Amino acid sequence: MYIFIWVMQPYDLLKAGLEATVLGKNHWYTVHNRVLCFPKGLDSFRTTDVLCDVVLFPGDSTERFPVHRVIMASSSDYFKAMFTGGMREQGMTEIKLHGVTKLGLRNIIDFIYTSKVSLDMGNLQDTLEAANFLQVMPVLRFCNQLLCSEVTIENCVEVERIAIDLNLEDFVSQNLSSLLESGLHLLLSARTMAKALSSNSLEGFTEMQLYQIAKDWIDHDAPNRHSSIHTLMRHIRFPLMSPTDLIHISQSGDSLMHTDAACVNLLLEASNYQMMPFMQPGLQTERTQIRSNSTHILALGGVMRQQLVVSRELRLYDEKTEHWRALRPMDVPRYQHGVALLGGQSTYDTKGKTAIDSAYRYDPRFDKWIQIASLNENRTFFHLSALKGKLYAVGGRNASGEIDTVECYNLKKNEWTFVTNMMEPHYGHAGTVHGDLMYISGGITRDTFQKELWCYDPDTDSWSRRADMMDLRGLHCMCTVGDRLYVMGGNHFRGSSDYDDVLSCEYYSPATNQWTVVAPMPRGQSDVGVTVFNGEVYVVGGYSWNSRCMVDIVQRYDPSKDVWDRVFNVLEPLGGIRACTMTVHLPEGSVDEVDIQEGPLNTACC
Repeated sequence: MYIFIWVMQPYDLLKAGLEATVLGKNHWYTVHNRVLCFPKGLDSFRTTDVLCDVVLFPGDSTERFPVHRVIMASSSDYFKAMFTGGMREQGMTEIKLHGVTKLGLRNIIDFIYTSKVSLDMGNLQDTLEAANFLQVMPVLRFCNQLLCSEVTIENCVEVERIAIDLNLEDFVSQNLSSLLESGLHLLLSARTMAKALSSNSLEGFTEMQLYQIAKDWIDHDAPNRHSSIHTLMRHIRFPLMSPTDLIHISQSGDSLMHTDAACVNLLLEASNYQMMPFMQPGLQTERTQIRSNSTHILALGGVMRQQLVVSRELRLYDEKTEHWRALRPMDVPRYQHGVALLGGQSTYDTKGKTAIDSAYRYDPRFDKWIQIASLNENRTFFHLSALKGKLYAVGGRNASGEIDTVECYNLKKNEWTFVTNMMEPHYGHAGTVHGDLMYISGGITRDTFQKELWCYDPDTDSWSRRADMMDLRGLHCMCTVGDRLYVMGGNHFRGSSDYDDVLSCEYYSPATNQWTVVAPMPRGQSDVGVTVFNGEVYVVGGYSWNSRCMVDIVQRYDPSKDVWDRVFNVLEPLGGIRACTMTVHLPEGSVDEVDIQEGPLNTACC
């Protein structure tokens, strides 16, 4: 994924009050987090069958395990569904658990009531199977830790079998560093090595290091493993290596890659990818994807009205630490731009007289910006969409006034061409994509706020009118969640010369061509960044006309509950800011103090 510029996370119990004690061959794991611990008296009630309201039977035994439904349901998603979801077991007093052994069930129940579990290689598989079946995640993590700490040359094959049988597919990738230190990775199967090398969680390794790990594994038993060269190497992301590393592999004289035609093609693929930077977004394969599981909200650009300076910052919000982190700043400051960043303005003015045509692409793989072909027309207050492998810049304004033109960017040719114009000039409109169509809502035409909805079909290069919104609005935001197209916020005229925030929100259903009102925004925001993250809508920064100031708030809308809340702030009140969601390498350090990279001020236009 690229940015184009035109103008309880599950709580880690292993780090939260976990005590691991070794007594002989037994490993005792204890959770000291009080939230997870029940009063000791409850375990006494269980062992003496006091107030127990259900008896559990393991699949391999008739032994009885009296328990309390409420305790089991509060600790296991499996039992929560069983006892509260209308299943027939909800009214039963005796329940047979066919997928769990006596040994495994006893360990799970002991952990739920005492926050302690005793593990060794003798009871590990039974406990793992029970934890997996009953969805008791802390015990799964403890078992994973034990597998890693107890693996030896003598038992590594058995440990690998357990991990595969129980679908602990991330075991090797999560513990690769430990396996490398002991050399035990050399004894793993080709299947397990390939699975580990394909993982996105190997963020601590460079692709060159992973290539060397794969090479060492093959060299360890070359006669028998030579046939697995491509099985492993196809998971190395050669396109993400530095040119120096690629040249080293290609010219090292090592026959490992040179004697396998499929591996030679992997090197050619990487070379072609790096030689054609403008075409990279259209050359995506599994080997060009960033090796990261971290998806975050990014905010970029914007203007601080108080200082009248424009930002070039690109920042990432780290939900775990609740801090903003800095990525590489844009080459030029801008606001009222598009994301996929394009055009926009690099100096502050309210009329669009300093609108620009430059376009840049941010590559999260290398944390760098690349300038691409400029637009044919300067524009700001426009909309940008990615649609069917191309980019579309719609409307806006510049020194000549309002714009009705639409431009399409061809990634393969690195060029912009005009497509069919809008029916009328628009600026301050919003847009989104759904079902291979682009939708444009509201905005301003000839100094009049609109509530029109237009649909662009790239296959026919044509525009069609759809049902109008319920409210006039401009400088609002629009996004797609499922099959709904949401419009939020913005502003409109109050009288002839002043503006009001539009707090109302609504969504459009393409299937019915109808609009539906949803919960209003608690506070007005115009000229904002908007992005969808984990199925929820985040509205970032902007300007409040009712308060007459830039705002630093981030408001979140949950479509499933139809509710708004305020979640966190940007570092500085910024209007004309833009936002997106992207998978990136999490940078080190936080940005606690405002350090806006400023752009020049064009006071003549203010």
